[in-house]
Amino acid sequence: MISPYKSIDAFKVAKPSWVTNRQSPHVLHHFSGLRKDARKEEACASTCSQDQDEVDAYCASEFAVNGIVYNMESLGQGVHLITLLVNSDGLYKMSRLYITPDGFFFRVHILVVDTLNCSKPCPDFKLGSRYIVMGRVYHKRRELPARLLRLLRGRLRPGDGLLRSSSSYVKRFNRKRNHDVQGAHAKCG
Repeated sequence: MISPYKSIDAFKVAKPSWVTNRQSPHVLHHFSGLRKDARKEEACASTCSQDQDEVDAYCASEFAVNGIVYNMESLGQGVHLITLLVNSDGLYKMSRLYITPDGFFFRVHILVVDTLNCSKPCPDFKLGSRYIVMGRVYHKRRELPARLLRLLRGRLRPGDGLLRSSSSYVKRFNRKRNHDVQGAHAKCG
């Protein structure tokens, strides 16, 4: 027979977390994950939006063009194949960049790889917008990860552009930037 006069300790009823002011370990883990995500997004925003000097970017790049985004094809998370329409005035520096004549314009194919894995693509292209783009030229000897080669399935040719979010220049076109890039040619020599 159970005595109604037993102490309360015998029943050990767990108090809710709002009474004890303690969070369950699962909730704490969730908040630490949110903090890590917030730090990653801050790093993404600062790296992607950093103002690069046009002259330094021009000197460090193998190609520099300005053109209108004609086509965008997503090949996987953080991997895009962009087609720019560029007129002859927009070909600042070509090196071995492969261009295809298309009436009045030239087509330039560029592989964009977001190495930061941010929630918002970096660099972020919009169809129909005009950009100044500087980056590397893809060569067969320039090794790409096997995972990326499987995604491409032969769509990238030697001579196409290659942009990585951490080491390339992509900015919306404006007259001041255009003037700075045209003047960079004399400074890089």
